[in-house]
Amino acid sequence: MVPMLAVSSIEKKLEMQASVIVGNYEFYYAAGKLSSVTSLEADENTQPVELKEAVENALADFQPADDTQTYLVKLLERYRPSENYDAQMNLLFRWGREGKEPV
Repeated sequence: MVPMLAVSSIEKKLEMQASVIVGNYEFYYAAGKLSSVTSLEADENTQPVELKEAVENALADFQPADDTQTYLVKLLERYRPSENYDAQMNLLFRWGREGKEPV
């Protein structure tokens, strides 16, 4: 998987406010974006099912600041992760959180 594909996919979905997250790569990038605006109690090393629980907890108190954040919430609420995890998910979470490709 080329990480840029997951990044581009989520950014386009947020822009168009259409579609759903289709895999853990997109999920990790989107969760990273959420962590940049909430106090998400998880990081890039958190396993998928645990990350989903942390996302749900963070969303309980989160007030979106704009339409993009509102749609990010919808994408994250609907997604059900698989148990698969690899190093690219770590990178994608950090990319979402930092707003740029990690070095």
